[in-house]
Formats: sequence, C-alpha cells, structure tokens
Amino acid sequence: MPTLLADALEPLVPTAVQLLQEAVTLNQPEGLGMLVYLVRVLPLLNREARDLWRKEYDAVALLTLCDYLFHSGHRLRYLDGVLPSDGNDAASWTEPLDPVLMPAPQRVIALESIFKNRATLAETLVREERLGEGDVSAALQFELSIVQEHLAFKQHASYAQYFGTCQRVGCSRPALLIPPDVDPDPDDAPSEAEYWKCCRDGRAPPPTSSLPSDMSFCSHGCYKAANTEFKRLVKFDIATPVCQTRRGRGPTPARLYQAAIKRNLGIARELRAKPQVQTKHYPTSMANRETMLREQTTMLSVDLGLLYAAQHVHELPARLRPDRPMPRTEDWRKHASCYLNAVENVRKVYMKHGRGELARGGTELWLRRLRDQLLNIF
Repeated sequence: MPTLLADALEPLVPTAVQLLQEAVTLNQPEGLGMLVYLVRVLPLLNREARDLWRKEYDAVALLTLCDYLFHSGHRLRYLDGVLPSDGNDAASWTEPLDPVLMPAPQRVIALESIFKNRATLAETLVREERLGEGDVSAALQFELSIVQEHLAFKQHASYAQYFGTCQRVGCSRPALLIPPDVDPDPDDAPSEAEYWKCCRDGRAPPPTSSLPSDMSFCSHGCYKAANTEFKRLVKFDIATPVCQTRRGRGPTPARLYQAAIKRNLGIARELRAKPQVQTKHYPTSMANRETMLREQTTMLSVDLGLLYAAQHVHELPARLRPDRPMPRTEDWRKHASCYLNAVENVRKVYMKHGRGELARGGTELWLRRLRDQLLNIF
C-alpha cells in the first residue's frame, strides 16, 4: 500500500523542531546551522509540510531566538528576525497582556540599542535554560520579552512619533517610521533617482511615499516582497533615446531636447494601452493607474521642460548666458545636484500652466511661459 506524503512528513517536522530545541539548550554547535535552515525551509516544501509546521507553535519562537542568538539575517528594521506568529500576530502588538506581565511605559530607544538588548537577552535566557532555571522555554520567554518591550513603547506618549503600521499589503505589524539609512541597490543610480524624484515632487518630500525605499516596513522580508513586486510590476523605467549625432559630434542641449521629445512621444503611445496594475504586496493605493500616470507625466514633462530651457539658454549670447552647468552628455542626469534648482523652477511653471498633460515640445502654453523666464531657470 503506497505511503502518503503527509504521512511521511508527519514525524519529520516535529522531530526537526525538537532536535533544534535540544541543540540550542545543550549548546551543541555542530550542525546547528543546518538544523535552523531545515526548520526554516520545511513550510516551503509543500502544503502538507506547511500545515504540519504551523501546528508546531515552538517553531516560530525558536527560530526568532536563534536569529538573535547567532546574529544572522538583516538588522535594518524593527522586527527583523522576529517571525510572524500564526493568526494572532497583529493582536500581539496591540492587545494588553495580563496585569502581571504588562510593563511600565518606556521612551523609544535607538534601533541599534534594541537589537543589542535582544541579542544579550537571548544569550542570557539560553544560559539559564541550560542550567535548569525557569519553567518556560527560553524561546517563549524571548518572544514574550519582545512583545513586552513593544508594549512599553506603546504606552509612552511619544509612541506615535516613532511607530506606524507596516505598509506591505496584508501586514499589520508595527514598523519604525524612520526609513533605514542604507546603501541603494547597485541597479539604482542614487543621483539619477534623486533627479527624477525632484522632477516628480520638487524639493519638498512627497505627500505619500511611492518608492519602497521611502516606506516603513516592519522587517526586511516585507520590504523585499514589496520592493521586488514594485520593480517587476510598477516601476517606471525611463529610457531616453541616444542623441543622433553626425560625424561623431557630442551631444548638445538641443540634441538632448529632441531625444526627450522622441521619448515622450513614444511613451504617450505606450501609455494608452498600459493596463491597470494589480499588486499583492505593494500598496494598491499607489499602484493605481491614474496615480502612476500623473506622476509619470509630471516627471517626463519637467525633464523635457528643463532641456527646452537649456536649449534656449545655450543659444543666448555669451554675455547673457548664466554661468551654470548645462546638459551636454548622455548621462547628465547622474549629476543631479547641479540641476535640482533648475528642476524646481521648471516644475513650478509646469504645475501652474501644464494642465497635467504630457509635454511633447512645440507651442504648448507652459513651454511659452517657461521661455519668458529663461534667465531665472538656471
């Protein structure tokens, strides 16, 4: 009689959790990393393994303890390494505990101090468990301590200044509102991203954060899920055609302006057939097609307006031309700091006279108004 896969997995899942618990308690480092990895990936094998794993309540608390005990994983967000509990995780951060367990109010401390305190506590609890002190396992005590610390922050009057809710769709765990200060992904040029962000929002911060790097997430896992989906479905890649030069001549503001016109005309045709974006992790309010189209239109129009102004300023007599850098290379947007003031000035004119339409060059009203203020742009 054939053996069902669920029957074969049923003893495997609890045995793996039990072996990990014993290895941590007895301080057996040999093979500990593989045991942690096994317990972590078991629910990813198939549905049967996932259902069996969820019945092991100690698995989540044990993996959280190991994450801080062995200093593994990311440490940039408030709940990095703290695995979500099954079903009641949201209530853990909002519902009060028994009066005996409720902590006193405490002011929010630095994220580095929070992680350091958790790691120290994890080592202390494991050491006490190894000596036979206490009736509750170190993993459950550690998980309770994290919830208690958070509730101590929550009772303080300054809590709302530091904490919000994770912005990944479907997650309601607490997140620090201050985004982490980290190096950008290698695929993103920081100065060019700064340029396009200024085209979209100006110098002032945007009223709603639409880039995952600007949002608040409870953990690196939630950030990674939202950011991966953003790059795959939502991110707007702007590719400007290379300037068509004759006899090897370098780009000029006029040639760069013509390339931007060609880009905007091509994108205008593509946007007509662009479908509504449906997302699973990235906040749906920002994935709304109309919102994204407005942002894209503003970015592209301001960029074209800047090149329009640069072209006409470049044609002025040398004595009237301002002593400011002008776009003269294909990668001029990477030098964002040179043009942010000009971007801000162009954007003001577009927001006042552009009527929310995609700039395509020619005799548009807002470009005529822009030409009247050429000497104030750069």
